[in-house]
Amino acid sequence: MIQEIKGANLVLPTGIMENATLRFEDGIITYIGNGSLPTADRVLDADGGYVMAGFVDIHCHGGGGYDFMDATPDGMLEISKHHLYHGTTTLFATTMTDTYEAIEAVLSRYRELYERGELLTLAGVHLEGPWLSPLQCGAQSSEKMAKPNAQMLRRLVEKYPFIKRVTAAPEVEGGMELGSVGAYLGLNMSMGHTDADFDTVDKARKNGYTALTHLYSGMTGVFRRNAYRTAGAVEAGLYFDDLTVEVIADGKHLPKGLLRLIYKCKGADKICLITDAMRGAGSPDGTETVLGRLADGVPCIIEDGVAKLYDRQSFAGSVATTDRLLAVMHSLAEVELPEISKMLSATPARLMGLFDRGSLEVGKRADIVILNKDLKIKNVIFKGETVK
Repeated sequence: MIQEIKGANLVLPTGIMENATLRFEDGIITYIGNGSLPTADRVLDADGGYVMAGFVDIHCHGGGGYDFMDATPDGMLEISKHHLYHGTTTLFATTMTDTYEAIEAVLSRYRELYERGELLTLAGVHLEGPWLSPLQCGAQSSEKMAKPNAQMLRRLVEKYPFIKRVTAAPEVEGGMELGSVGAYLGLNMSMGHTDADFDTVDKARKNGYTALTHLYSGMTGVFRRNAYRTAGAVEAGLYFDDLTVEVIADGKHLPKGLLRLIYKCKGADKICLITDAMRGAGSPDGTETVLGRLADGVPCIIEDGVAKLYDRQSFAGSVATTDRLLAVMHSLAEVELPEISKMLSATPARLMGLFDRGSLEVGKRADIVILNKDLKIKNVIFKGETVK
C-alpha cells in the first residue's frame, strides 16, 4: 500500500522543504518532493505542520510506571509503547548498577522478547553500570559498583548478543582494557559516572571509548589539585572533536546557557539528545514514584517536571520524553529544527550503527513523526504503520 503525507514542512538533513510530500511503501520511504503524483492508497494531511524522522533514544531506564530493572517482558514493551507515543521509534533499554545476578535477570527477561521477535522499538541494551566510579555515583548504588571486568563483558556479550552499549568509568582499574575489549566486540563504549580528568579521557578515547554519558552529570568539571586547576571530563568532552556527548535536554538537568554552550562547542553531529527517563516519565507533578526497582529503589516525587528526592536536595532522574527534548532545544536553546533532528535521530542512529533510519531520506525506514505548527505530536508512524 502506497501511503502519503501531504502539505508538510519536511525536516530534512539539508533544511526544511516546505509544502512537500513524502511517500512510503512497505515500511520504506519512497519519495520526497513537491512533484505531481498519482493518488496514493492512503493520505495523511500534515496541514502545514512539520514532519521529522522518528526519534532515537540511546539512554532510557523506563516510563509509563515501569523500569527495565524489574519490568517483565510485557512491562518492557509497555515502556517501549509509552515512549513510542511521544515519537521515540528506536529505544535502547538501559540498566542501572546492581549485582551481576540482578543485571543478568534483566538481560534474561529482555531475551524473551528478543527470541520471540517482539521487541517493538527496542534495538538493544545499554549497560550503565556496574563498572562506574563510586566518586561519581549520582543516583547509582556505589555499594554495588564493581571494577571493570573485560572477561565478564566478553561473557555477557556472548550470552546476550543484544548488548550494544556500555557506560563505564575508564579511570577505575580495568577500565581501559574494558574499553578496548568493548570496542573490539563492536560495542559503543561511553564514559560516564567517571572521576576521570582531561588527560585520562584523552587516554580513554585511544582505548575504545567514543562517547560521554549525560555530559555534566556524574563527571568531573574543572577542579583543583592542591592549588592548581585541572581540566575534567566535561572540558575533554567539549574539546575533543571525535567524542560524541549525550545531553539530557529536559530543561532541568542543564540550564539554557549550558545547552547553548554544548551545542556551540560540539555541533549537532556530535550530540545525542537523551531522556535518561525513569519509570515516572510522562507523569504529572505530584506523582510519587521510585527510582530503580520497586522493591529496593529510591522513593522520590515529581516536581517542576523532574524527579526529586524527598529532601529536595537532588534530582532523582529525568521524567522527560523525546518530544519534550525537541521543545526545550527549540524554545530554550533556540536551535533550528534540522539541527535538532540530527541530535534526536541522525546522530544517535549513526553512533549505534543504525544506518537504515535517523533521517527522512528515500530508502530509509519509514519511522516518522508528524507535528503541528506548535511542534505538538499529531501522528507517529513506526515502520510504515500509524501508531494508535
